[in-house]
Amino acid sequence: MLSESIIALIALPFLTIPVLLLLSKRVKLVEVISIIVGFIELALSTLIILTYIGVLEEGQGYILVKPFPSFFFQPSVKIMEVTFLVDPLSVFMGEVIALISSMVLLFSKGYMAGDPRLVRYYSFLMLFIGGMMLLVFGGNFFVLYLGWEIVGLCSCILIGHWYERPEASKAGVKALITTRLGDVLFLAGILLTFNEAGTFDFLSISSNLTQLKGILPLAFLLMFGGAVGKSAQFPLHVWLPDAMEGPTTVSALIHSATMVKAGVYLVARLETLLLFYPNLLGSHPINLGLLASFFNTIVIIGSFTAFFAATMALVAVDVKRVLAYSTISQLGYMFAVLGLAGALEEGWEAWYASQFHLLSHALFKALLFLSAGSVIHAIETRDMRNMGNLRKYMPYTFICMLIGAFSLAGLIPFNGFWSKDLILEVSMLSGQGFASLLLTATAFLTALYAFRMVYMIFLAPESDHIKKHKPHESPLVMLIPLFVLAFGAVSSGLIEEAFTPMRDMILTGFSIHVEEMEAASSLKLYVSSLSTLLVLTGLGTVVYLYKYRTGLLYSLSQNKVLLSLRRVVEQGYFFDYLYENILTKGTVRLFTSLSAVVESALWVINNIVVAAGIYLSELSAVIEGLLHGFYINIAKCMVFIGDSIRRTHTGELTRYISFMVEGLLILLIISLLMGGV
Repeated sequence: MLSESIIALIALPFLTIPVLLLLSKRVKLVEVISIIVGFIELALSTLIILTYIGVLEEGQGYILVKPFPSFFFQPSVKIMEVTFLVDPLSVFMGEVIALISSMVLLFSKGYMAGDPRLVRYYSFLMLFIGGMMLLVFGGNFFVLYLGWEIVGLCSCILIGHWYERPEASKAGVKALITTRLGDVLFLAGILLTFNEAGTFDFLSISSNLTQLKGILPLAFLLMFGGAVGKSAQFPLHVWLPDAMEGPTTVSALIHSATMVKAGVYLVARLETLLLFYPNLLGSHPINLGLLASFFNTIVIIGSFTAFFAATMALVAVDVKRVLAYSTISQLGYMFAVLGLAGALEEGWEAWYASQFHLLSHALFKALLFLSAGSVIHAIETRDMRNMGNLRKYMPYTFICMLIGAFSLAGLIPFNGFWSKDLILEVSMLSGQGFASLLLTATAFLTALYAFRMVYMIFLAPESDHIKKHKPHESPLVMLIPLFVLAFGAVSSGLIEEAFTPMRDMILTGFSIHVEEMEAASSLKLYVSSLSTLLVLTGLGTVVYLYKYRTGLLYSLSQNKVLLSLRRVVEQGYFFDYLYENILTKGTVRLFTSLSAVVESALWVINNIVVAAGIYLSELSAVIEGLLHGFYINIAKCMVFIGDSIRRTHTGELTRYISFMVEGLLILLIISLLMGGV
C-alpha cells in the first residue's frame, strides 16, 4: 500500500501534463483538473504519513521503493536505477509540498483569472510538483539530481511567465544562470563521491562512510555549493529578489515554500547519512570532527545570510521583495542550525530544529505571499508607499497577513515563536557566539520589517493610489487558502510543542534514544523572554516611528550618513553591480581584449605563412627547373649509351668472333699481369 501510494504521488503530476495539453482549448477544465490533482496529492501525502506511522510501530524506520520491476525496467547502467526512500524526512517534505501546492493551485483560480497562458502555467506547475516530489523521495543522488534540475527549469520558466515584460524575462534567465553555478558544484560533489564509492545510493554510501572519509569533507562542501545556489544563500542570493517578477502564486509556491527549501533538504539529507543511517544500518559512524569544515561553513554562511538579508528587507518598499529577502533570511536560520548539528553531542536536536522551522516557515511565508497577492490583485501595485488603510477595504486579508507577520516575527503563540526559539536555544547550547549573536540580532530585525510591512499596507494613511483604485476584498476562492494557511500558522507550533508528532516520528524513524538531552528549562525561559522582548521592541519601534513620530522618522531618513547607508542597502550592497558590471562585463571585456591580441598575433602569423608560402613557391619553381634539366640530361645520356651499344650489334658473325678473340686476349694479358704481381 505504501509503495503504491509513493509511486502514485510522484507519477500523478507528470501524467497530468499531457491531459492538460490535450484540453488546452478548454481552459476552465484545465484549471479544475489542476486543482483536483493538487488535492489528490495532498490526500496521498497524508495517507503516506499515516501509513508510515503504522510501519514505524512495526519497528521499521525506512523503506526502499523500486517503482519498476526487474523484468520491466532493468537499466543497463546500475547507477541509473530509480529508487525512492521513505523515511521521516521524505514523508515530512512530501506533506509540506502537497499542502502548499494545493493551496497555491486553488488560489491561482482567482489570482490568474484571464491570463492568456493558463495552460502553460498549470502544466509547468504540475511539472514542478512532480519534480519536487521526485527530489525529496529520491533514494539516490541520480534521482535526487533529476528532480533538482526539473525544479530549476520550472523556476526559470515560471519566473518568466510574463516574458513580454523584459524584467520578468531577465529575472528568469538570471535565476537559471545563478542557480546553475551552484549546480555545477553539486554535480562535482556527486561525481567525486561516486568515483570513490562506486554508487549513488544513499544507504550504500552511509554504510561505507569510514572508507570515504578522505573525500567526504570536499565532496559534501561541493554539494553544499548546490544548496547555496538553490536556496539563495550568500553569495548566490541575488536571483531570488528579482524572481518576484513572476506571478505571486509562483513566488508563494516555488520561491518561499518549496523549491528554495530544496537546498535545506539536501543538507538535511546529507546529515541523515552522517548522523542517523549508520546506526540504522549497523555500520561504523564517522567521526564528525573530520567534517568540521563542512559544518562550520554551513554555520557561517547561514547565520551571516540571515542577518545580511534581514537588513535589506528592512528598507525594501516592494512588498514582494520584502518577503523575498525575508525568505533568504529565514533559510539562513535553517542552514545555521543544520551546521550546528556538528557542534552538539546530540546533533539530532539541531537537525530537528531546522525541520520544525522549515514547516513553520512554509506555512507562514506562503500565507504572507498569498496575502500580498490578494493585495496586489486588488490595487495593481507592489509598492507599499502607494498603499495604506487597506484594513478598511480588505479586512480578511488584513487578519491573515497580520497572523503571518506575527508568525514571521516569532510572537507567542504563533508557530514561528516555537521553531525560532528552538533554533536560538540550540545556537546558545552550541557555544558558537558568532552564530548566536547574529541570529538573535536577526530576530529583532525580522520583527521590525514584518510590522513595518503590515503598517505600510494596512494601517498607514490612505494613499492617492488607493483612493483612485477603490480596492475590494478578494473572492472566496482566494480567501479559502489564506484561512487554511492562517490556521496552520496559529496551530502547527502549538500542536508540535504540545504533542510533538514530528519529533516523535524523527526519533522513532531514525532509532534515536533520548536521555533528557533537551535544553534546561531556565535556558528555555531565557530565550523565550528575550525573543518576546525583541518582538515587542520591534513592534513598539514601528508604531512609535511610523505613527507617532513621523517627523523623527523623516529626520532620520534625511541624515546624510543614514541616507548613504540606506542607499547601499537598497542596492543590495551592490552585489548585482559587482556581478553584472565587474565580473560579467569585466570578464567579457577581458576576453574581448585577449581576443584582439590573439587576432593580431594570428594576423602576423598569417602574413608570415603567406610570405613563406610565396618564397617556397618560387624556390620550388627553381628546384623544379633544375630537376627537370637533370632528368633530361640523364635521359639523353642513357639514349647516347644505348645508341653506342646498339651500333656494336651489327649481326655479322665474323665481327662477333673478332670481339670475342679480342676479349680473350685482354683477359689473358690481365691474368699474366696479375700473376706477375
